[in-house]
Amino acid sequence: MSKGSPHSIKMYIGVILLPLFTVCDGARILALVPFPSKSHWIVIEPLFQELAARGHQVTVFSSFPQKKPLPNYTDVDCSGSVPPGVSGFSIERIRQTMPSPWETIHFIREYNEESCKILGEPKLQNVLKSKERYDLLITELFASDCFTYVAYKLKIPLISYTTSTAMPWGADRVGYPDNPSYITNLFVGFSPEMTLWQRIYNTAVLVYTKFWHLCVYAKWTQNSVEKIFSEALPPLHEVVGNTSLVFVNSYHALAQSRPFPPGVIEIGGIHIKESQPLMKDMQQILDNSKKGVIIMSFGSLVRTSALQKPIIQMFMNVFSEISQTVIMKYEESLPQAPPNVILREWLPQRDLIEHENVVAVIGHGGLSSLTETVYVGKPMIGIPFFADQYVNIANIVRRGAGIQLDYDDLSEEKIRIAVDEILNNPKYKDNMRRLSQQFRDRPMTPLQTAVYWTEYVIRHQGAPHLRPASVNMPLYQYLLLDVIFVLTALLAFVLLAFYWLIRLTFYSIKLVISNKTVNLEKCK
Repeated sequence: MSKGSPHSIKMYIGVILLPLFTVCDGARILALVPFPSKSHWIVIEPLFQELAARGHQVTVFSSFPQKKPLPNYTDVDCSGSVPPGVSGFSIERIRQTMPSPWETIHFIREYNEESCKILGEPKLQNVLKSKERYDLLITELFASDCFTYVAYKLKIPLISYTTSTAMPWGADRVGYPDNPSYITNLFVGFSPEMTLWQRIYNTAVLVYTKFWHLCVYAKWTQNSVEKIFSEALPPLHEVVGNTSLVFVNSYHALAQSRPFPPGVIEIGGIHIKESQPLMKDMQQILDNSKKGVIIMSFGSLVRTSALQKPIIQMFMNVFSEISQTVIMKYEESLPQAPPNVILREWLPQRDLIEHENVVAVIGHGGLSSLTETVYVGKPMIGIPFFADQYVNIANIVRRGAGIQLDYDDLSEEKIRIAVDEILNNPKYKDNMRRLSQQFRDRPMTPLQTAVYWTEYVIRHQGAPHLRPASVNMPLYQYLLLDVIFVLTALLAFVLLAFYWLIRLTFYSIKLVISNKTVNLEKCK
């Protein structure tokens, strides 16, 4: 067939137009995500923007309204009630409130508690009372599940998302296994190949966090929403049990290989966009740093300037000895900074690390920034402070793509050794490039994947067929306790019957022998 034949032209046009026919009709989507953390917001914002761009009417309750109005996108600004948190925490405060997994679960709930008050505000109450029908609700699966009751009230499908790897308390609602023998808990920085002690600790943390969230905080959530709505509501586990889909901000190439049912979709890297042009001065710094650049940033939540002064001085001493330029997120002036250290209150990290002269990244292991580092393929030094940062850095270290430093055990010598190793040992660069290739190699981009499955849930009215039977099983059935009981009882019955059969046999033999003995005596 000739290249320019009418048939080939029609086929070409058909391939181009095919995506247009796979889009579901424009739906009305409600998103309730008033959580104040910018690092959480930047993960899910691209999904809302893309859904609006595809013709869906998207109404978003958040603390981060769009800077410029977008077609089909309606902002409901919650920043007055839930102020956004950017560089608002010191490391010491975080480490005091979240020193271990046992305290982290409580801090997360308290930090998110204010968000639930949005349910009582007039703008959301108007949504509940309006006759306008929505087709889908999207919420964050993080601390409180109070917004899931809106899906119940509006009788619409529910999609939840996590900005981290899979949450321990999300397993039961969509049926993903969380076996602690090999699946590391979000708050524990172990590799999947755990020792006996690590498996014991991992199991204890899993049970502890699920107990507090599913038993204690779930009841608090239900009572709070009932008070706001002034009506009795079904138990929270019944409401979240109707979750259609959960998006997880992970990808097995970076996290760990673990089983997920069809209703759990990994979208790690969804927030990564094409790099944007840098400011002229920053571009010149990068271009002129022929010996390499190190980017140092501890994310949007933490104030780097709140690090202990001796620790800051340790880094400055080490940086003064290297020939590379260091670009550092730092919110105050720093007179002792050497000439090769450039300070900025805010860094466009995604755009910076794309530059060919960037040779390494020093960070805290927040999943968004770490994912960007992996995507670009730059080795890193990780200094985790709290929550999932430990396991995030552990995933990099066990793949030979980075080095971990312990904040409680930092010294100038350890920093110097880590910096020298990351700069001069090519294995970190090679391993990170390999990891980057594995992370990027997918049939669709993370954003395309998220959009497809969002529209899938809409097209199939909640897609209940994605939900495994385990979601509705009582725990004793899920753990096969009833089966184990029956089989154990049967085995005990068989063994007992066998015991009595043997005993009866021996008794019969003994009786026969006894009778023969008596008969012999009589014969005599």
